[in-house]
Amino acid sequence: MTRQFTRALAACAIAAAASAPAFASDLTGQSVDVQLIFPTTADLRGERTVTVGAGPEITCNGGGAGSDVCTGFIVGSTFDLDANSITLDITSGHSSWNVYDFNGYQFNGLSSGGTWTGYTLSTNFSGLDDSRITFTGDSLAINMEGIQADAGDFFTLTLNSTPAVPEPASIALMLAGLGALAGIARRKRA
Repeated sequence: MTRQFTRALAACAIAAAASAPAFASDLTGQSVDVQLIFPTTADLRGERTVTVGAGPEITCNGGGAGSDVCTGFIVGSTFDLDANSITLDITSGHSSWNVYDFNGYQFNGLSSGGTWTGYTLSTNFSGLDDSRITFTGDSLAINMEGIQADAGDFFTLTLNSTPAVPEPASIALMLAGLGALAGIARRKRA
């Protein structure tokens, strides 16, 4: 009876560990601070805090009006943040980001209770590449300085996370606990 109990307990522990959902970072429902920064990284020109949900979080109608991240946007555009990505779509017009030390956007508050380990850039903006992006686990800055924008242009930054894998010490501790339970069961039987 005790041996069956020990085996059943071990099987339950293994099944619980195997069926536990792997951690996945997710921005949905999180507040993210979107900042327009130029002419240097020390000059904040506009800012808006958004809650990540369905559809674009920010729509800029063009014309350059406003006092937040839409300031200076002559073209129509949207910022769409979802569970693990940030997208800027140019919806109308033609313009460019002026040449300064820095002219772009910073996204802060990307921590979602987990850890982002990197990003993947997808874009059709000519000249936009990874050298223009600064990434930390909870913030991302993208320098658009000198980039031309036309309707249909976009970038998407997909944030990558690594699923949680139990550390060897945690596995060893679980096995030690199971061994202790087996030892107790064996003593009771003897």
